[in-house]
Amino acid sequence: MRRRSLLATAAMSLPPLVAGCTGPGGESNAAEIATARLKMTTIADADLPPKVLHTVRPTEGDDSRTRLLNRILDGGATTKATRPPFPEQRHLAYQDGVYELSFEVIEETLATRYAVTVDIVTGTVREADAIQFADLPQVDGEKFAGKGLADGDPVGVGTTFLYTDAEREHSVLVPESEYSYITWADGTEAEWAVDDADETTLNTYRYSGEQVTTAAAYGRRMRERFTFELSGPSAAERDILETAIANDSYIVGSDEPLSDGFRALADRFRGHEQAHGLDEDGEGDLSGPYLVRYEGDVYWTSLAVRSGVLTPTAT
Repeated sequence: MRRRSLLATAAMSLPPLVAGCTGPGGESNAAEIATARLKMTTIADADLPPKVLHTVRPTEGDDSRTRLLNRILDGGATTKATRPPFPEQRHLAYQDGVYELSFEVIEETLATRYAVTVDIVTGTVREADAIQFADLPQVDGEKFAGKGLADGDPVGVGTTFLYTDAEREHSVLVPESEYSYITWADGTEAEWAVDDADETTLNTYRYSGEQVTTAAAYGRRMRERFTFELSGPSAAERDILETAIANDSYIVGSDEPLSDGFRALADRFRGHEQAHGLDEDGEGDLSGPYLVRYEGDVYWTSLAVRSGVLTPTAT
């Protein structure tokens, strides 16, 4: 049967050339490195941008990143971070649109990032070495809250706390901690340790953003620009294509040689531009994502061939 959908494209990310499975208890069995893989699938134009662009997806819980992006798109916003939270002047996919953000650094503040451990207590806690969480300076309590550790339920975590030089002056936990344990009113205890420290700069970014186009329009431009035709395949090539479409992918195992049909099919991809963001340059390797028209339908196609298996043909 013909596989069609209105204005359909095919979409998938370039898969790794590793196939494996997970056994009982989450143990990973030995992975098999495939010699080659071809995967073809259809997808709507509006779903193409997230396949190639930096994408922001709302998450459950405290989704501060999405809230910040909404503020930026609603007229601009400022935020503090040691690195830009979003790429500048690059196309970004978000919900039903494609956007471009820009920023300027309006303030720089000296700070230190501390690698810390909040661990489960295994020994006896001496009262002189412990402090009640409620008695911590406000700045220390806020650092715990920012990491979701203020409720007194430590599970043995290593994380980082960022203190500005001004904040550090009010802390009893950094740079040299006055306590080895923290206790909560309900009797919960945690071992506290500062493992390392790195100086950094806390920047204040002023962001602005504008919509480039809708996701559907962006995907349509990608389809028009990158799609090439796979016409008149041989019987061997057709078998590979049909298998890749019907069975999710066509895989050549690690202990199998490439057939003449797969080599001939791979050669058809040479010289065609891989699919990528419209504001970016494409990759030059043969392995990668493509948009392919086959028997009237357009597929997002991933070709992956292990390095050294194919030798470029003469032009």
